[in-house]
Amino acid sequence: MNPINYLILGAGGTGGCIAGYLTDAGKNVTLIARNQTLEAIRRDGLLICLGNEMRSIPVRAVSEEEYLPKADIIFVCVKGYSLEEMYPLSRRASGPGTVVIPILNIYGTGERMAEELPGIEVLNGCIYISAASQRPGVIRMSGKIFRIVYGRVDGRKDNPMLFQLEEDLREAGITPVYSDQIRRDTLQKFAMVSPMAAVGAFYDVPCGEMKKPGEIRDRYVACVAEIDSIAKAMGLNFPVDVVQENLRILDGLSDDSTASMQKDLKRGSLSEVDGLVYEVVRLGHRLGVPVPNYEEIAESLLLRLKNQ
Repeated sequence: MNPINYLILGAGGTGGCIAGYLTDAGKNVTLIARNQTLEAIRRDGLLICLGNEMRSIPVRAVSEEEYLPKADIIFVCVKGYSLEEMYPLSRRASGPGTVVIPILNIYGTGERMAEELPGIEVLNGCIYISAASQRPGVIRMSGKIFRIVYGRVDGRKDNPMLFQLEEDLREAGITPVYSDQIRRDTLQKFAMVSPMAAVGAFYDVPCGEMKKPGEIRDRYVACVAEIDSIAKAMGLNFPVDVVQENLRILDGLSDDSTASMQKDLKRGSLSEVDGLVYEVVRLGHRLGVPVPNYEEIAESLLLRLKNQ
């Protein structure tokens, strides 16, 4: 089949790394960036740092207004609070056969996007990566894990382009998972990022404090267990002991790692607290699942935001 035309919406740690790795592998990629980030990438390329290694990758970057073609695959890599801003470009850049894959921290984003983008195939997806923007056009990766999970909610796997995507990602050094259980798999990722964000923000601590035996780590475990209970109430059974698996992942992160939600809350910026914390409380109430740890954290963060 013909080479895939990739469009990446969002030039932060997630979108920038996807665009950089695919471009470095010779794929046809366009990255949507804004302001100083757009200027920096056009001038110096996209710089991706991992350990002592720094790669300058000549990613094609344009503004939303400049992008005119139709894309085959659109990766949406923005924060949850910016999602609505991406709908006009997603509609304009979509043609017959275009597939949209949201790579967000918030569970169920694909279903919500599908309602706003009728006639366009919208999947669900998630990503395993530790990366953040250091400054415009420069991304720092904190580990070598780089995995993209994507799939249809109904589990159907019959689109040749999505098998080609699997090959392209693998050639780019990204581990692909073309899933037939995407609701379960995205909830499993949510069960990692949500407790880390919630507990980190509640205690105002980095990952290193969650690694130590004691109250903070116990709270993290309790939050993961509450999402596990929600998953079971939804009829979704994780293929691993999600508490032990997430502790293993947590212990592999650098001690100074913090979730972007925690950073945003500390700056007084817009954050994903609604989707990462309050939504768990709503799900628990709707499904009749007790979530006392999330309720306490949600009440604390609500009060903190009111007093800012």
